Amino acid sequence: MKLAFLQDVYERRGPFATVYLDTSADAEDAKKAVQLRWRSAREQLTDQGADEDTLRALDDTVDRHEYRTGRRGQVLVATGGEVVFNEELPEPPTDASDDEKVHYGTLPHLMPYLRLRASKIPHVVALVDHINAELTIAPAGGEPQTRRVQGGEHPVHKAHVGGHDENEKRFQHAVEEQWQHNAREAADELAKQAMRIGAEAVVLAGDPQQRKLVHEALPDNVRERTVQTEASHLDRKASGESLRREVDDTVAHAVEARANETVREFEQERGRHERAVEGWERVIGALQRGQVRTLLWSRPESVTWLHVGPLPNQIALEQRPLTDMGVASPGTAPASAATAWAVAGTDAELVLVDPEKVELDGGVGAILRYSDG
Repeated sequence: MKLAFLQDVYERRGPFATVYLDTSADAEDAKKAVQLRWRSAREQLTDQGADEDTLRALDDTVDRHEYRTGRRGQVLVATGGEVVFNEELPEPPTDASDDEKVHYGTLPHLMPYLRLRASKIPHVVALVDHINAELTIAPAGGEPQTRRVQGGEHPVHKAHVGGHDENEKRFQHAVEEQWQHNAREAADELAKQAMRIGAEAVVLAGDPQQRKLVHEALPDNVRERTVQTEASHLDRKASGESLRREVDDTVAHAVEARANETVREFEQERGRHERAVEGWERVIGALQRGQVRTLLWSRPESVTWLHVGPLPNQIALEQRPLTDMGVASPGTAPASAATAWAVAGTDAELVLVDPEKVELDGGVGAILRYSDG
């Protein structure tokens, strides 16, 4: 998972207030329950030193929350009297510790959010027929967007037109050419949107004939990430439930495949003693040099806090390395928050791995961009 979508947050000066709320609306008194949770979180932020302007900004955002039936959560990050990050979570933040749920400090505490987002990689869903394509674009951060591609409408239906056989053949050929033209337009827009958001999965649904044409028209780098499904059809106005299940399954499979691929590559590089390191000291050293291409994280517990400077590669286990870098007054931050910041700021990728699938010294490892011997 690339974290470039968080750069706008990390570019703020801080300090940051981070709050995770259970906003489930399964009961009639859901709003009251959320307000009580927020009141408790607000008191904790006050005790941790949060300023009143930032707290009031959070007040306003929680008050404006739109409740929807179901179990869900919300993460809020605020600084300088402004909410700078606000996103709904796919489930309540029950997995986060109390210290993670409410935090005021040098950096936003976003690792719990990233753990929940790991199952929601950027993806595109395309629902096609012989004329139109309806795209649902789900970026890594932010709400899904819908885009419709309107193709040519005449002629698109094959039919017996009567008259000489040659006329009928020309008509049928014209229909097939129109299908091809519409498929190319849909494929062009689908590829454009997939590449724009760095989609790791594409789901292609709809009319079987047109779906095949669109699939063939996709560039290789998008086609290899595309899964076709017969779960829905524009003309039949089928229920979206089967398509949603197919999308969820495809995304989950892509997440698991990416994690497994990362573990295999790490194991290979570790075996060669070249472009792989593990353990906090070596991983932090690689992050300081901008050497990390992919960071593997498996819920480490041995290190809980890190020293940090004003730049994302300025993280360390002790203060001394930062003062040697010229940092006058190093701060501190939770290890997971500092690591996420360093990964985002050095354009690395974060992959959450199952501790049972790979044993990492200290719970952290990295695949490097280059070997320094």
